[in-house]
Amino acid sequence: MICNKSDIDNLHDNGFILLKNVLESSQIEKIKKIIISNPEGKGVPENIYSTSFKSFLMKSIKVEFKKIINSLYFLHLKNQLKLDSYTSTFFNQKSKISQIDGYHNQKQESEILPWHCDQSYSGAKIVKKIKSPDDFGLKFFFYLTNVGPGNGCTSYIPGSHKIAYAVRSCMYEKKIEYQPYWSINDFVNLVNKKKYYPLIVDKLDSQEILNEFLQKAQNVILNKKTDLFDFSALPGDVLIFNEGGFHKGSKPTKNRRVVLRYIYKKILK
Repeated sequence: MICNKSDIDNLHDNGFILLKNVLESSQIEKIKKIIISNPEGKGVPENIYSTSFKSFLMKSIKVEFKKIINSLYFLHLKNQLKLDSYTSTFFNQKSKISQIDGYHNQKQESEILPWHCDQSYSGAKIVKKIKSPDDFGLKFFFYLTNVGPGNGCTSYIPGSHKIAYAVRSCMYEKKIEYQPYWSINDFVNLVNKKKYYPLIVDKLDSQEILNEFLQKAQNVILNKKTDLFDFSALPGDVLIFNEGGFHKGSKPTKNRRVVLRYIYKKILK
């Protein structure tokens, strides 16, 4: 996978990019076979692969040799695609792989996940320690089945990562008191508060950027069936996105959804 300046610029500006034909057909079939052999759904322990010596050691103790072989294959794949180099260029410093997982969802009429942003403490009512705004991940979604508007794609609001970063910065600096903002409704309510709005504008150096986001957010809140921020991808394509932006997993209404994920983070001092 070639990392060029245009890709990185688009990733910084919009929060995401879609690259076509990254995986070969043989790789697609092999990865798909590995992932669908595990239980359905996201966050299942069986769907997470080893990235550290400690994890490999634990799997050796448990005699999970098949999982070890598959983990080594996925680590080799990331090296072959030069994902480490890609992410270090994006972060402009060294980064590290924090997780490799894969999951599949059967054809269904419900969304995989509603509009949300990661690094938002999952909507917890109380958070004792606010993390640095730079503690966020860059995610690689390798699609192994067809996705499209209203069919399993990861919808993303362009530029929303900038607004969320500004909010996280204000919370980290204790300019904004923490309140739940995982869901897009909660986030809009927070941003629109009179005492917080100017602080966020100041962080962005642009009122226009904030207002554009609020218009887009109101669109998806009021029109739950909109596919304005959806896209189409084929098996072997990869979506790379800043997890701090607002995104959702649309419902796979036409076919099973199978995804391989790599999550990277910058090495914070």
